[in-house]
Amino acid sequence: MAVNATRIAVAALVLLGAAACGIPVAGVAVPVTVVPQAPVTSTATVAVPAPVYVQPPVSVPPRETAEASTVIAYYDALNRRDFATAWSLGGSRIAGGGGYAKYVNGFATTSWDTLTVTDVRGSTVYVVLSAAQTDGTTRTFSGTYTVSGGVIVGSHMTRTR
Repeated sequence: MAVNATRIAVAALVLLGAAACGIPVAGVAVPVTVVPQAPVTSTATVAVPAPVYVQPPVSVPPRETAEASTVIAYYDALNRRDFATAWSLGGSRIAGGGGYAKYVNGFATTSWDTLTVTDVRGSTVYVVLSAAQTDGTTRTFSGTYTVSGGVIVGSHMTRTR
């Protein structure tokens, strides 16, 4: 009987000690005081991250040629909205007249182009193009680009969808 009393006394002392130290013990309520803190305000300026440009998905035949690279670079420039580069890569030759401003305006409703190079024969690059529009639709084209001296000198594209 004295052993049980001793065990109870030791357990009570452990619980009291734990409670006094602020250590929660299962089954024993420990009072907690919460001190509210004043709200923190900041006048720091947070920099908005710059948009990240992701390389457009491009499929190239096993043997990538300079001609295919030129057409890929052209669509890469269009996707980056770098119309001056696209113009110099051959946009000026395939624009169909009307000048640079009309050329740029022709891409106003295009949000992204996905190009697939299906074949290259000499200076002719065969492609399939999916042009995502700003209204959520997609226009699909297929055709060819003719490249000479690192510049697109001709194109024949047909809308398929």
